[in-house]
Amino acid sequence: MSDPRYRRLTELLTGYSTALRKGDRVWIEAAEIPEDFVVELIRAVRARGAEPYVRLSSGRISREIGRGVTERGLRLSLKHELAWMKTMQAFIALRGAQNSFESSDVPSEKQKLAGRILRPVSDHRINHTRWVVLRWPTPAMAQAAGMSTEAFTDLYFKVCNLDYRKMSDSWARDRPAIFDSQHRCDSLRGGEKHSGRGGVYRPGEDQRRGKGDLQRPGGVPRHAV
Repeated sequence: MSDPRYRRLTELLTGYSTALRKGDRVWIEAAEIPEDFVVELIRAVRARGAEPYVRLSSGRISREIGRGVTERGLRLSLKHELAWMKTMQAFIALRGAQNSFESSDVPSEKQKLAGRILRPVSDHRINHTRWVVLRWPTPAMAQAAGMSTEAFTDLYFKVCNLDYRKMSDSWARDRPAIFDSQHRCDSLRGGEKHSGRGGVYRPGEDQRRGKGDLQRPGGVPRHAV
């Protein structure tokens, strides 16, 4: 039986994060993710009238491909992957990692070559699809957090399955009052400067201020779950 928390999370990914609509084509990329969750996500996509297209991968296989990749092979991949991406309206990536350092011995020149040649694929995905990238809880992540796998997984689902639409609406409603209070406090403290970049962060979000992965729906997205 599937974990009951899976359904709630897939509803968030297909609703709040990517706003799937009838007829949308969705590229699902899953790396080392429980099959039950991928199945639940496929069902959630179809429940919204969208069409799921799935690619499965693993860290060990990606490492082996990366170690011997060539420019010729990458350019062929670019041709087909970019054409495929251009047929999609949404992209959902699920990324697990049993070993955070699995690709540590892939030569840096190979990684840079792949990043440079395949960049148009990610550029199109970022700028022309509604997309989200979800990091999956793994023993490696729990270890990095100094927690047991079970405790970390429980925390992960509690955070990821919050009502982020309600939180966003609340923030939008209360933001003027918050900033006004901040301004008055700054005056009392002698005019300290603040950036004023308030915002509601979704789980794992980097706000696109550098290496952000996760985004929210709408035109050219800017945040995500």
